[in-house]
Amino acid sequence: MRALALSLCLLAPPVAATAQTLVIDVTGQALQNSTDDQDSARRRALADALLQAAMAGGAKVTGHSVLDKARITSDLVIVRPVGRVLGHQVLAQSCAGGVCQVTIRATVGPEGAGGCQNRKMQVIAYAPEIRVSSSAPAWAEPLAQRISRTILERLARTRDVTVKQITNRPPPRQGQTSDYLTLTQGSVHLNPGDQGLVLRIDMNTEAAGLSGKALTLDLDITFLGGQGESKTYRLHRAVKLPGVSPLGRVAELAKPGRDRLAADLAGEAEPYFADLMQQKLCEPVSIVLSVSGGTISAPVGRAQGLTRGAIAFTADRNASTEMLEIVELGAERVVLRPLDPGQPASAFAGRPVQFLESDP
Repeated sequence: MRALALSLCLLAPPVAATAQTLVIDVTGQALQNSTDDQDSARRRALADALLQAAMAGGAKVTGHSVLDKARITSDLVIVRPVGRVLGHQVLAQSCAGGVCQVTIRATVGPEGAGGCQNRKMQVIAYAPEIRVSSSAPAWAEPLAQRISRTILERLARTRDVTVKQITNRPPPRQGQTSDYLTLTQGSVHLNPGDQGLVLRIDMNTEAAGLSGKALTLDLDITFLGGQGESKTYRLHRAVKLPGVSPLGRVAELAKPGRDRLAADLAGEAEPYFADLMQQKLCEPVSIVLSVSGGTISAPVGRAQGLTRGAIAFTADRNASTEMLEIVELGAERVVLRPLDPGQPASAFAGRPVQFLESDP
């Protein structure tokens, strides 16, 4: 990047390390263009240090050759950091002689290595889908209803989460997200930067052993993004049912027995959901950029936990990492500019970015 001096300065050996994480001290620097540019230069220096820290966790280098009539006209090298900065602390910062320097201690590791900077999240919860097989015992459906209520109550108690709406409308159908959102605009509209939550509970019976049966629970938890993205997580549980009575029906259990089976079947649902929410809150704010009239913007802002000091990193797989700083911050909109002044705004149209808070 032309605007940044990308020199790696390791002030000390790694402070601590595990099999998955690395703690390292790194100094980044950037040129100060004018006396009014000091805050921006400090952020550029910090971005330089953060990128170096991520590179210290490993880098993926891809080479491409451009051919014209069997003749190589150019060689391109794409470098992307593999490590993720899980957290950082600013150790020192200074600006002198037209150069700003920032030294950080960063914890770097792969996704899920532990540690994060919690973001804020706005969630719309759609009506749960519950399907109970006719072969399941009578207490299965009330149990499924109870599981869905417990999860929604847990959602409402989750720190840093704002539940914008719990709606009785069904969730968007797969492949019909845009049409659905258009029809429901103004009631359960899912904006970019928001998360939709869809619960689906299937309870069925299956063979267990030579002659027995088991009651199964499949809990699908789907998170929907406001730009059409979705990800589903599944919890599968099973408990063995009592044997068959002489009349050919599954023997009815006394209430203590039913409660014990219900607890065994549903006991993991709430902690499983709590772990998922913590994972989601650890994920950086991700969004696709728009460009209009030379202005780069994104439909996220303070409502998603962004601050004026956040830095955006491009996150598309087939392009080099670029960084942008926030120049305007609203409740649900940011305006950005590239830290490399040689990059035109048009180069960022439609590119996904992830935000990293520079002042945790």
